[in-house]
Amino acid sequence: MTLAALLAYLGTELVGLQQGYWAVITCLIIVQGSLGATISAGIARVAGTAAGAVMGGVGVLLLRLHLGLPEWVILLIVIIPLALLVASRPIFRLAPLTGALVLLLAGSSDLAFAFSRIAEIALGCGIGVLVSLFVLPERATSVLLGHAAAILDELGAFAAILLGSAEPVTRERGAAKLRAAFAQIQNDMKEVDNERAARLLRSDPFPERLVRHLQRLRTDVNMLGRAVAPRSGGENLAGLADLLKRQFEASAAVLRTHAISETHEPLDELMKAAEAETPLGFALATLQNELAELRQALKDWTMPAKPPHS
Repeated sequence: MTLAALLAYLGTELVGLQQGYWAVITCLIIVQGSLGATISAGIARVAGTAAGAVMGGVGVLLLRLHLGLPEWVILLIVIIPLALLVASRPIFRLAPLTGALVLLLAGSSDLAFAFSRIAEIALGCGIGVLVSLFVLPERATSVLLGHAAAILDELGAFAAILLGSAEPVTRERGAAKLRAAFAQIQNDMKEVDNERAARLLRSDPFPERLVRHLQRLRTDVNMLGRAVAPRSGGENLAGLADLLKRQFEASAAVLRTHAISETHEPLDELMKAAEAETPLGFALATLQNELAELRQALKDWTMPAKPPHS
């Protein structure tokens, strides 16, 4: 971020932009923890600035025509369409701010002010993306894998909570953590898509495949909780809870180490905890199948097929 801001400042000096501080501010705003996130922030910054600058320029033009309209009325003419635009397309969230600044700061100056600011923002975005690409780059897929591993840990912990005698508030706290984690990984997928669109990332189906498995496992764990709920509290399911937790942690470890471990317990051990005819047995069978499919997906990912010999 520091390097991006310095390069933006030097770039504005080299190009000769009058208000180059906007390029520096842009770099500080858009440079994120991954390249995909930086691209997302940069697109939003440029889109909002362009829309706001255009409407702000319209406002400045209305001022210069001396139509007798008060400045606050012209401000409303600029802001209301931009606010409606933001309501329908959140990517333009900076447009109202930019429109107001262009109108209030440009005053009676020429419309070059608006276009100059667009150039400054674009320069700052370009420098921010380039720095994220070449200086300690962190790709969106790597961030997604880290968050996916955390979700697997949370799913294992939540399964243990559901199988135990936890209070409802404890269950809700675990469910809330999972909701937040899944919201984060959906954002990660958007950043992966941004990198693909910019042709900075090869097309790899594994992120989508992984997210689908996580969503199914979440459903299976919730079903497990519903199967356990009617049972008497006297049954000891601590051993099953510990086994499930270890299974989830083993899969999370694969995402962190990029290596499959063959030493942890086989999935068939899950079925020894309940009869297949019971609701709990059915829930365990479903969860077992999904864990097996996830394991296969992880094997495919860590050990891709070799190309055939010519």
